[in-house]
Amino acid sequence: MKEFLEKFKEIKNIIEKNQNIILTAHVNPDGDAVGSGLGLFLTLKENYRNKDIRFVLQDDIPYTTKFLKGSEEIEIYDKNKKYFCELLIFLDSATRDRTGETGKNIESKITINIDHHVSNPLYADIQCVVTYSSSTSEIIYNFIKYMNYKFSLSVAEALYLGLVNDTGNFSHSNVKVGTMQMATDLIAMGVNNNYIVNNFLNSNSYQTLKMMGEALKNFKFYPEKKLSYYYLDNETMKKYNAKKEDTEGIVEKILSYYEASVSLFLREEADGKIKGSMRSKYEINVNEVASLFGGGGHYKAAGFSSNLSANEILEIVLKNIWNFKNKSWNYFIKIVSYIKAYK
Repeated sequence: MKEFLEKFKEIKNIIEKNQNIILTAHVNPDGDAVGSGLGLFLTLKENYRNKDIRFVLQDDIPYTTKFLKGSEEIEIYDKNKKYFCELLIFLDSATRDRTGETGKNIESKITINIDHHVSNPLYADIQCVVTYSSSTSEIIYNFIKYMNYKFSLSVAEALYLGLVNDTGNFSHSNVKVGTMQMATDLIAMGVNNNYIVNNFLNSNSYQTLKMMGEALKNFKFYPEKKLSYYYLDNETMKKYNAKKEDTEGIVEKILSYYEASVSLFLREEADGKIKGSMRSKYEINVNEVASLFGGGGHYKAAGFSSNLSANEILEIVLKNIWNFKNKSWNYFIKIVSYIKAYK
């Protein structure tokens, strides 16, 4: 990530020139949004004690991230207050709209966009979008490292959690040499892998387990499309008093069915809108599928929101899903077939 050294220098220079700074990230923050935001927030607070630095989110952070030191300083956006800053930094947000009320209502003189989503339209004044990065936490790690800021253990733990989140605990194809080097460095700083993973991934609420049970009992598989599908209505959420965060992991779990190549999880929200999440094992580019509904994300992980019904969304996905096969994957298959034929 050394090729972004000049961009990192530009961002550091802007940070040093501004007194009032607010960090924000996407709605319904996941581990990478929390980890990258908290890591940068704590770093800036520790290095610029005379500045007014805040981390403000529209929604509360997941309970599985609240063990992180410093997480109690994260603010929840208050619609009754007026927010203004000189510098507003967006983290892990594919679009400005994805930040919700914070991106819409916080006034600032200048904005910085730090992200890794391939669908990011470069919406800020200063862009630092590294699409080959495993996570935004990996970008922030490199920013701190190359700009010679000090790493506290609290920062290291936050960034490690973000890394665990977006790599699926190092099981996804976005894990590269640099990703593992980052993990090695953070562990060398004192991060306890077992402590992070157990608190973040292996601690579930009653509601989370019930939601997963409903999904495993009721998900459907469409063999001709290799699609695992589950729709969760709001009534079921109310039945168990479940929150959005209690549905985390469902889209990955139904993808684990051995015959599935792609998964679609739809959740009805309180206002009737449908929140969609998609995952892919191999050849399907779910970022392109999600774009049919105005969403996006990554090649193998994407999301969207829609006013269409669940059945309408499913019909569109089933009709179009295999139109978005990865060309490089097709080329790989041809090469393998050629090698087999040659043998």
